[in-house]
Amino acid sequence: MNQASTLDDAVRQRRPGGRTADVTRRINEALIELLAEGGLEACTFQNVAARAGVERSTLYRRNPDRWPTIVDALIDLADRQTPAVDTGSFRADLTETLLNLVTVLNSPVGPSLMEVAGALQSGVAPGQSQRFWTNRQKQLAPMFEAAIERGELPADVNLDEVFAMAAGPMYFRRYVSSQPLNDEWVNKVVDQICDRYCLKP
Repeated sequence: MNQASTLDDAVRQRRPGGRTADVTRRINEALIELLAEGGLEACTFQNVAARAGVERSTLYRRNPDRWPTIVDALIDLADRQTPAVDTGSFRADLTETLLNLVTVLNSPVGPSLMEVAGALQSGVAPGQSQRFWTNRQKQLAPMFEAAIERGELPADVNLDEVFAMAAGPMYFRRYVSSQPLNDEWVNKVVDQICDRYCLKP
C-alpha cells in the first residue's frame, strides 16, 4: 500500500469535476504521494507525470517549473483540511481545523511540508510562499467571519495572528520538540486561543 494512503480519508477525498478537474486532482495527489515518499527530491515533473498518468507536456503547459505545481497541490491539501461546514462555534471550528492539521503533520507527508517551507523561505521560488498563505487566508476567512458575526470574536481580530498562534505550537511540538500531537494538545491550544481572543458572553 502506498505510504500516502495513510492520510485521513477526509483529507484525501476526491471531488467530482470535468476532465481538467480530474487531471488536476491526479496531479495534486501524485505530488502529495511523492512528497510523502521521497520529499522534494522525488517531485520532478518526470515523476509527477508518471504517477499522475499524464504527459510531461501537460505539466509544462500549466507551469514553467515544478514550484507552482507543488504549491497548487499544497493549497488543495490545505483546502481539504479546512472544515467546510460552520459548526456554530468558533471553538469547535478551530478544534476541527487543528485536528485536521494534526492528521497531516502526523502523516508521512508531514516532514516534507517543513522541507518545502524551508526551500520557499530560501527564495527558490519568489512569490510562491505568499501565494500559499494568501490562499490559506481565503480558506480560513469564513471561520473567522462567522465567529465575528456570532459575537465570539472582535470585529478587528487579526486572522494571521490568531492562526499563527494556533498552528505554530503544532509545528513546534511535532518538529522541534519531537513530542506527539494528539487531541489533548489541540484542546489545550484551543483553550489558550479562546481565552486570549474570544469575547466573553
